[in-house]
Amino acid sequence: MLTIEQCRAARGLLGWTQQDLADASGLSKTAINNFEKGHSDIKVESLRAIRVAFERSEVEFEGDAGLRKRSEQTRLIKGSKALGIILDDIRNTMANQESEILIMNADTTLSSKVTSQKLFDHIQFLKQNNIRQRVLCADNIKNILSPDDECRWLGAEAQQNAKLTFVYGTKVAIQLWEESMIVLIDSPDAVTAEIARFEKLWAEAKSPDANDNANYSEQKTA
Repeated sequence: MLTIEQCRAARGLLGWTQQDLADASGLSKTAINNFEKGHSDIKVESLRAIRVAFERSEVEFEGDAGLRKRSEQTRLIKGSKALGIILDDIRNTMANQESEILIMNADTTLSSKVTSQKLFDHIQFLKQNNIRQRVLCADNIKNILSPDDECRWLGAEAQQNAKLTFVYGTKVAIQLWEESMIVLIDSPDAVTAEIARFEKLWAEAKSPDANDNANYSEQKTA
């Protein structure tokens, strides 16, 4: 009826927290958390309530693993190569486009999830096509995808429950928690919403100048 992976992916697609899903389904947050972690059996009625909550928000389920937003294209990319697949898709999507790429919540785990060649190819693609890429990084993290003047650093409060997100072309890619799983959404509406969220965080984030980011500079030169 509904798998754990579909539940997590559907929440990512909608940008819902576990509490949001609990409110929409009439279940407790503890019940949602236990189900997603596989810690307890869940009643058929509860699974049906979760699925109905998602379907009311225009999520459609396909088989045992697929899902999509009505009138939108959604892919669930799994495995250790998921992030590399997204970088490839960015190059394919952004070729001959003049719009910028936005990345939220980049951290030190990026370099461990893709090969050095993938990172090199991505950076070369940006240079060759004159594509600007703005990156919001975890606080005091040295970003490896863009020069410092295209980066800003998030405070601890903004990082809470944040997920690595790429916004490019008509697409949004969201990495789900600590798993090798990415939801790729092809939707202009999703892009508009994520751009608004990015710009709000960008305005509030630390810039890399000496006055606003002194702590970062000290760590970088240590």
